[in-house]
Amino acid sequence: MEAEEDVQSVLTQETHELADILGYQDDAVLSKLYKVMDSRARERLVRAASHRERILEMLGYFSTADPAMCRQFLQMVCMHCDMPMRLESRLMSVTGSVTSDPWPTLAREALSLCDPEEVIENNSHTLVDESIASQGWCVKRPRIDHVESYKAAVRRFLLQRWERVMQGVVKEVRLEEAWVSLRHRTHVRPRERADGALSPSELPQGDEEGTVEDRVTVHSLLGSEAQVTLLLGQAGSGKTLLMHCLGQKWTQDASPSFHLLILLEFRQLNLVARPLSLKELLFRFFLPPEGGEEECTAVLDFILENPEKICLIFDGYDEFHTKITHSGKLNSSFDPLCPLPMAELISGLCSRRILPGCTLLITCRPRDVTDLESSVDCIGELLGFNQRSVKEYAEQYFQDKGLNLKEKAVSHLLANHHLLTMCYLPALCHICCVCLDHIFSSGGSELLPQLPNTLTQVYLQILCAFLSRCPGSSTPLLQSHRAEVTLLGRLAMRGLEGSKIVFLSEEVPPDLVDFATKAGLLSQVDLTHEDGSKGQGYTFMHLTMQEFLGALHIMTSDDITEAQLRKKFNLKTRWTTKSNPKTVFTDSLHLYVCGLAAPACFSYLLQLVRGDGAVAWVKKRLALVRKLLRSLAMSTNLTGPKVVELCHCVQETQDAQLAREMVGSRPSFELRNITLNPVDLDALAFVVSSAGVGIGLDFGACSMELECLDILPSCQHIDFLIFRSRKYDDRFADKLSCILPRLPTLKRFEFICGNLTDVGAAKLARALESCPQITELNFSDNSLTDRGVREIADIFPKLPSLASVSLGKNGCSLESIYILLEKITSSPSIQGLYAEGMKDVSVLFVPSVDMKCSMDKTGLTVSLLNCRFTTDQMNRLCQLLVRCPGLSVLDLSGADIKDDTLKALTDSLQELNISKQIVLNEIPISVDGLMVLTSFLSVCPDVVQVDISLQDPVRVSILFAGGIEKQHPEMSKKLRLIGCALLPPHLDHLCENLTDCSALTLLDISNNSLGNKGLKKLLDLLPQLSNIQEIKIQSEALRTSPDMEQDKKLSLTHSDIQPTDMTRLCRRLVQCPGLLKLDFSHGSLKDDAIENLLNILPKMTSLQLLNMSHVQMSTDGVLLLVRSLIDCQRVRAVELRPQGEAFIKFVNMKAEQATCRLTQYTLSSGDVEKLSGILEQCPHLSDLDLSSNLLRDEGVKSFVDSLPRLRIASSVNLNDNRLTQMGALYLVNTVMTCEKVAAVEVSLGTEERSVIRFEQDSDCGKTLSLRECHFGADHLQRLAEILTRCAAQLVKLRIRNNGLSVQVIEDLVKQLRCGHVQRYISIEEPWITAEAAVNLLSCCLNLNPNIHTIGVNNSTVHITLEECQNPTATSGGTSTDMSGSLSTVTISLVDCAVQGHHLVSLQTVFQRCVLLQELDLSYNSIGRVGAEFLCSVLPSLASLRKLSLETKETSEDVVLLLAEGLLQAKSIESLNLSGHMITDREAVALTRTLQNLPHLRTINLSLCYGWTPAGALELVRGLGRCLSLEGISLDSVQLDEESTVCLAQGLHAMTSLKRLNLNKKVTMVTGSPWVGATLVLLASLEGLRGMEELELDGMRISDNGVEELIKHLPTWSGLRKISLSGNCISDQAGERLVQALTTCTALEELNLSRNNLSLACAAKMGQVLPTLTHFRVLDLSENEIGTKGSVSISKALISMKYLTKIHLTSIGTSELAGLADSLAHCVCAEDVSFAWNDCGDDVAVKLAEVLPQCQKLRRLDLESNSISTIGAEALARSLHSCPSVEVIRLWRNFISTSDAQKLRQREKRLNFSST
Repeated sequence: MEAEEDVQSVLTQETHELADILGYQDDAVLSKLYKVMDSRARERLVRAASHRERILEMLGYFSTADPAMCRQFLQMVCMHCDMPMRLESRLMSVTGSVTSDPWPTLAREALSLCDPEEVIENNSHTLVDESIASQGWCVKRPRIDHVESYKAAVRRFLLQRWERVMQGVVKEVRLEEAWVSLRHRTHVRPRERADGALSPSELPQGDEEGTVEDRVTVHSLLGSEAQVTLLLGQAGSGKTLLMHCLGQKWTQDASPSFHLLILLEFRQLNLVARPLSLKELLFRFFLPPEGGEEECTAVLDFILENPEKICLIFDGYDEFHTKITHSGKLNSSFDPLCPLPMAELISGLCSRRILPGCTLLITCRPRDVTDLESSVDCIGELLGFNQRSVKEYAEQYFQDKGLNLKEKAVSHLLANHHLLTMCYLPALCHICCVCLDHIFSSGGSELLPQLPNTLTQVYLQILCAFLSRCPGSSTPLLQSHRAEVTLLGRLAMRGLEGSKIVFLSEEVPPDLVDFATKAGLLSQVDLTHEDGSKGQGYTFMHLTMQEFLGALHIMTSDDITEAQLRKKFNLKTRWTTKSNPKTVFTDSLHLYVCGLAAPACFSYLLQLVRGDGAVAWVKKRLALVRKLLRSLAMSTNLTGPKVVELCHCVQETQDAQLAREMVGSRPSFELRNITLNPVDLDALAFVVSSAGVGIGLDFGACSMELECLDILPSCQHIDFLIFRSRKYDDRFADKLSCILPRLPTLKRFEFICGNLTDVGAAKLARALESCPQITELNFSDNSLTDRGVREIADIFPKLPSLASVSLGKNGCSLESIYILLEKITSSPSIQGLYAEGMKDVSVLFVPSVDMKCSMDKTGLTVSLLNCRFTTDQMNRLCQLLVRCPGLSVLDLSGADIKDDTLKALTDSLQELNISKQIVLNEIPISVDGLMVLTSFLSVCPDVVQVDISLQDPVRVSILFAGGIEKQHPEMSKKLRLIGCALLPPHLDHLCENLTDCSALTLLDISNNSLGNKGLKKLLDLLPQLSNIQEIKIQSEALRTSPDMEQDKKLSLTHSDIQPTDMTRLCRRLVQCPGLLKLDFSHGSLKDDAIENLLNILPKMTSLQLLNMSHVQMSTDGVLLLVRSLIDCQRVRAVELRPQGEAFIKFVNMKAEQATCRLTQYTLSSGDVEKLSGILEQCPHLSDLDLSSNLLRDEGVKSFVDSLPRLRIASSVNLNDNRLTQMGALYLVNTVMTCEKVAAVEVSLGTEERSVIRFEQDSDCGKTLSLRECHFGADHLQRLAEILTRCAAQLVKLRIRNNGLSVQVIEDLVKQLRCGHVQRYISIEEPWITAEAAVNLLSCCLNLNPNIHTIGVNNSTVHITLEECQNPTATSGGTSTDMSGSLSTVTISLVDCAVQGHHLVSLQTVFQRCVLLQELDLSYNSIGRVGAEFLCSVLPSLASLRKLSLETKETSEDVVLLLAEGLLQAKSIESLNLSGHMITDREAVALTRTLQNLPHLRTINLSLCYGWTPAGALELVRGLGRCLSLEGISLDSVQLDEESTVCLAQGLHAMTSLKRLNLNKKVTMVTGSPWVGATLVLLASLEGLRGMEELELDGMRISDNGVEELIKHLPTWSGLRKISLSGNCISDQAGERLVQALTTCTALEELNLSRNNLSLACAAKMGQVLPTLTHFRVLDLSENEIGTKGSVSISKALISMKYLTKIHLTSIGTSELAGLADSLAHCVCAEDVSFAWNDCGDDVAVKLAEVLPQCQKLRRLDLESNSISTIGAEALARSLHSCPSVEVIRLWRNFISTSDAQKLRQREKRLNFSST
């Protein structure tokens, strides 16, 4: 009877859980159960309201049924339904054993109660195979027993592990107090759960990762819907302890939904190298079943069949050796008995291909999470302790250590801000407690001992505390246990390098094990090997201790070289990239290395370093670490995580200078999408506070606890603070409001893109009242309403320094605008209110200190764009605007305004005291509205301009008198109504409105529908409009100048003017004597119309410009316009092109010279003949440009045939006409056929260029330049004929990259070997290098005995032929005896890859060059072989005066060989050995040689090196004995103090010295400057009266040095060049220097760049430079001479007509228009630089005007300025008149890439690149 009561009561107790389980079953199972019930009960089921109620009704039925039936019902449920093991065990225990399936018996009992028909109908459901069912039941019972047995064993195992882990743990672990910041990576997959776990709706949700509220406890992680969870935590955050606690809680049925919980550790799995099956993983490395293979199989089957009842925990993924395999790479099939690599097993579990539905929890350090993120459902990060937790832990730790120690330690821990922040990490909290325990216990005094300042110092104390436990410990502890600490450090480092924290017993020496385990530094762990055998291993007490000991090893072991330290020291962060998810193993190693480099750790390191030089060695190691950190601190490209980590490093060093350098290299710290904890903020605070300068902090979507904000006030000198993320809400703002008043230097505060509401805004506003330095506030993109805006607006008057407030993208309405306008009336500091809809709302202020002057200049601007106004709202707006003082601009562009709303605005217009402008762009206006706005010109006296354009885009503006510059006493008014659909009748109404507007000067009604009737009406009205300066109709205009002289302009653009209309129009225009400009652009003209125009042009005596841009006309029409050069003698320029700017310019009298440019047409040969016929009648043509006309060869031939008949003074440009080699020869032939042709330049390369130049003086000879023509054999023959016929006049021949072979060049040299004039030949081909260059030089000398100079520079051969005294004797076909001597005086092979052995072939040539005076073999690789060759030929070169052997390479013994060989060259006057390595031995030999060269006048040893101080002294002494030297160059040599003094003494004795170069000769061999060196050298120049050139760049000459130099200047009357660039000359000293230069009347070049010159020096130059009549070169770059200084220079330029080079780069002003204008007087200028001055288009336009007058200019540098496309266009146009210009540099200007490309296509000489 008791059993019967038990079964019914159990069913009643478990009803609700059974209802949950049955609710998830298939309908087929439930149908079987329903049919067991009688018919009346089934009828009640039908009437149930829901599926769950039907199940509850059924359970209620069986709970009151017969006990046997109830028992059989529960047996059937257990047989067919999966349920928790606990429930299944209970039900089986009360139902008893069953020998057969309960279903047939139960069914028969139920059938007896049913109707017969019903029985027949459901027969198939009631007849069950009893044998099969019985067999299944018998199998299930033993399997359940095995699973239950294994479950019990797991419980015992986890409890044992928990007890072992908890040994030494101070505080009880409470999962409900361990909080996790949770973020979901993927949508959580719902699954069937029978327990009361958290549902998806119950899980915290957030719109961004890791929001402040999105927190759960660790325990709830196993109860969430997420199947795969990743738990992150820093090393020491307690991950492992919490996982074991989860296991312990599971043993107490805290997670009943899991039948099994399996906890595995990666540190154990790392010991397994071979693949494992799932079975091996679970039962070998977790817990083997006690029941043998049978139990093993049963448990594995259960796990495979019920994965949703399994929880797997993998602890320490960061310790895993390998990276998991991407799920896409796994095999689709899975066999639990098949071995797989460990990475594939983990990947399969994460991707749910293995045990789909199981709960998987993985722990990891944050930086190693990247390769797991895509496979998990959610990620949580342990939040660590808070201050309350720290206090509780500390009190618990010191609980048994005495009340006095407890109170003292806890109070000091909480009072020490730095230690407290470290304690937020649980492991560090424990370590800090141990540290304090050690310090206070060993202190022995009531006074507070020195507490650690850094984490490293804490670990040093911990290490000492552990060492003190060992026997034999003495002070100092590290020194007494040096050997053991050294071994532990080496072991720790070996583990870190191998990513290992578990060491096998055989890896650790027994003695070390005994010592370290007693000290507590090593712990013993049980291990399972691959074969399943058990063993023991050892780990350090914590990974952080292993890293600390590793750092100690790095800093004290001489086994670690500096190179290895550099490699190990990397700025490792806790955040990694997806491309490198598993990098180094360590987290804190670099921190400890930095910390050990702090001065406080120096004594500890000394205890571990042996040897006499320990102090120096440790200091060197510490300096290296600080140097590495300094390079990182100066880097500006570090990301947020690296910045935070660098702050930690700097904090560990406690180096304030490092902090200053780190802050100084960046304006702010930008931190994005990272988790910040109090320790991070503490490090940031140290850096910011130590730097002592202002810095900004920008937090973007950074997860941080509110306690982090408490640290911000310790960040002194915060200039601005930015928070941007939806994570930041009212709670965050509430906390922040307590912090802001404690930031006294805060100037800018932004709380943007957040969840701030009116409540939070009110709190922040009240807090900001205590921040008087605030200049900028930004609350954009939050959830503020009008109320929140009012809260913020209320503080405006309380912030005197406020400059701007931004409030856009909030939930505000137009009411917010009205609120802000109301504030304007009470806050006079508001300068502007800007709103674009509600997306962008900002208020600008004038700080109170600047208010008066600024408001007087600018006034108030109200800009409300794209707002929607009703009539009432517009009326209210106007009422508020009337009360706004100083309203300057009102902009309502884009507003949604109806006609009545617009009328409300216009009615209030006169009441609005607007001083400058009203803008109504993008607002549709009717014609009636136009007339209303037009009337304001008459009605409102202050309205001076109304501009309305209803074309797309619509532009409407009303300009008031305060908005324009008053240039004339009487204010003029203007009206523009463009594209407003006006008809002729509207003109009458318009004129009526303007009747009373006598000041109207411009009326523009273009692009309307006025037609010819409107045009006629305006022409008829024209004489009556006496005050109108300009009228435009359909883009036609008349214009009168402001000074009331007739200065009129007529524009008839976009028009097709018929010939008859042209005649009538021109006759009327003749009656307008003031007409200066006539514009027909963008129209079309027939030939007759053009001819009629030309007939009238001579009568338009005042016309200055005829604009024909973009006019469509025939080629004959174009030629007719060219005839204006003949028909009208006032024509100065004709420039025509079909697309682009085209015009005819006139002068007031007969033009002395005229230019004609006809470009971009397609001219046939016939057109060219017509053009030539016209031009023949023009006697004053200066320049003709026919470029880009597709003339091809035929057209060019037609033109050059007529060229002798043309009277062209300067040049003809035929560029880009698609010429071939034949066309090039036509041009070359003009040298012979046209006497006036002075030069022909032809290039057929990518930049086709063809230019003919003319000279008035025909005796100067002719020049021919051919580039990239690639002539064939026939062409070369024709070229040879031309050259032969013009040989008598040809003086220069330049041939570049024409594909000439050596044979062709030889023939050419032979052909031109004599003439009546000296001839220069230059040939460049890429193959002329190395041996080929030497052979060519030799052949040329053998072929032509008249070669005066010959040389190869790079790949160009230069030949000068002397004038032949008897040309007939050596020309023609007769041969000449070449065995005699050559007349060559100069041979050079420079920078052409010649090697020493190549020179051997010149042996015979040198022997014949008895007159050779100069030999230059610089910048080659002649080496020892070449030096030996030179030594062999020098004796035969008796006339050699100059030898140059500059080099960039190092060769041994070269100088030694040359020194010996030069002893045989007594005639040497100039020797250049620049760049050579000179050893002491070579210095001695060279010194001896120099003293034996009696004629030596110049020596160049610049850039030489290799000597010791002794060798340098010997060399300088030798130079001092060469008293006849006239030139010395010692650029960038290294001399010590003694050598410098010796040099000065030698210079003083060289009375013949004329040229001295000592650039950068202030650096001694020690690397440090000697302050007195410069003065000593300058003083030595006294008495050297012949000085001509002096270069002292980069010598750090100060004012004292200048005064010394000034003493000598009066005696240097022949001084031609002085260069003092890169010194320290002040403005006053520079002024005195320039004044002293007045005595140097021969001065040609002055370089004072890169000094400290300013206005005074520039002003003095303006006075002195014009008096120097020989002056050529001026460089004042990188001196802040400013605007006034530039004016002084510009005045001086007017008198400097011989100036060839002027560099004014970066002179501190952008106002260089005056300088540009002065260049017009510098007609000889070749190189001009205005770079890096921020010049604008005004300077570019002025240069464009001036450039045509600088006919010799080659280079203009304008890089890094503010020139836009407008300025570049002007320069491009001016280049048409500047054939000499080679390049204009425009890099780094305000020109887009596309515009630059277009300009470059038009004009190749514009350079927009950096090179």
